[in-house]
Amino acid sequence: MTPQPLHIFRKDILHLWPEASVVVALFIAFGIAAPSNWTNSPYAGVAQLVSLLLDLLMLLSWLVLISRLIHDEPLVGDRQFWTSRPYHWLSLLGAKLLFLVVFLYLPFFLMQVILLKHAGLYPMLALPALFHNLMLLTVAIVVPFAAIAAVTSTFARMLMSVVGGAVYFGIATLFVVWLVWGRMTPPVLDPILFTLLILLPAIALVYQYATRRTTISRIMLVATPLLLVLLTFITPFDALIRHGYPAASGASDPKLSDFPSEFRPKAAAPGDLAVSLGKVEIEVPFAVAGIDKDSAYLVKGASATITAPGITYTSPFLTEARQLTSAAPIAVVTVPLPLSVYNKIGTLPADVHLTLATDHLKLDPAATWKSSSSAPFDIPGHGHCTFSQDGHADLICHYAFKTPEALFATAPVSPGSCANPSAQQIPAQASVNSSGALSFDPIITVPVKFQTGDPETKHRYALCSGTPINFLEAKDTGKLRLDTDVKQLVLPNYAGRAQDQQQPGVPQ
Repeated sequence: MTPQPLHIFRKDILHLWPEASVVVALFIAFGIAAPSNWTNSPYAGVAQLVSLLLDLLMLLSWLVLISRLIHDEPLVGDRQFWTSRPYHWLSLLGAKLLFLVVFLYLPFFLMQVILLKHAGLYPMLALPALFHNLMLLTVAIVVPFAAIAAVTSTFARMLMSVVGGAVYFGIATLFVVWLVWGRMTPPVLDPILFTLLILLPAIALVYQYATRRTTISRIMLVATPLLLVLLTFITPFDALIRHGYPAASGASDPKLSDFPSEFRPKAAAPGDLAVSLGKVEIEVPFAVAGIDKDSAYLVKGASATITAPGITYTSPFLTEARQLTSAAPIAVVTVPLPLSVYNKIGTLPADVHLTLATDHLKLDPAATWKSSSSAPFDIPGHGHCTFSQDGHADLICHYAFKTPEALFATAPVSPGSCANPSAQQIPAQASVNSSGALSFDPIITVPVKFQTGDPETKHRYALCSGTPINFLEAKDTGKLRLDTDVKQLVLPNYAGRAQDQQQPGVPQ
């Protein structure tokens, strides 16, 4: 005797084979079109438009498929034919999940595996990223579509609900962005929001199948964005950041100290005071020591307490994007200060206590790879590169889903051209920018341009075939909170100016 879920699954195939065929056909079309985006060919612009069109068509096809699949046994109302049959809700839900696995998840997974193989990458090494991408697909698309279909009775109502839900969720997202604008988010907040984002719609979906109490299921869906906003509003950001970034206490940790007095500016830079959103940006400099040459500390956020006679102001942890290394003994952190506080302090000497939330990156030993113009060559992080043909980059590198956390490269380049160099080769550096997100295309394409530091833009340098390239990959080894005090700063001398092109307080 055929198990009930398989019986329903077979019935769904007979009913929905046209919709399923369209979904699979669009996967095939995307698999054919996607490789055109991996190179800077003359047709890259057309290929991107085609890929964008296919992205939209795939989303629409999934919407139609999920709607038809769930509405084949509608859950809204009390006059459904299937409720008079011996259907158990678990069997019904299991059959729908099986259909999505066979006609959505499996083709999507195979398409991405084939694209990875076609790009010369290694699908087995990318299995964790493949399954992570499927999870993102579930959270961002499948569960919301299925949950909305479960609480609507027709495709037209589902479509209106999807559009309205997208607008509603967009407004809630904008409100969250407004709440956290410029602020560093605690490391634990994103996983909590992500879990909430998938958990409530999934619970609403299962609850609707189990009870068909549509009003309660709809309330859970409507409440999801509101709970995201509420959780963001009540989260103690600074306390969680201090807990997630333990204070530096080891002898090998970086040492921050006051900025040397001989380098301090004696007067304010020329130009009008730059004020944005009622705040003045104060560039607070400090000295850095004790970092070994194989380490780097990425500043993710900074908080400052500014004290002057009769005035104390403490900023929340604000997002920063600085890097502390042994090669830079002086660093600068930007502190947005309310204009009212700035005016009260004026030219009075102020003491600044800085607290930095940093990620410690440790460089692996350098790996040398020999470049080749005839075939792609492997690079660290399970990627590979080819020589660019358009002159806008030296290399075009490809990775599966995301690049390494931090990857740096050094290589000798030839002045002029490889065929007729005008002088001896000189060293150059490049970095592979970190990127990666939910995408139907598993290939991340990164142009890499080597820089020599030559200020003359007319000079041309070429990376030649066969040149050995040294790659340095940095891995995150932990989080650390660094503190220092900078004494007796005259704030106008360090305030941003509308016409000032240099960072105040930093020796040039």
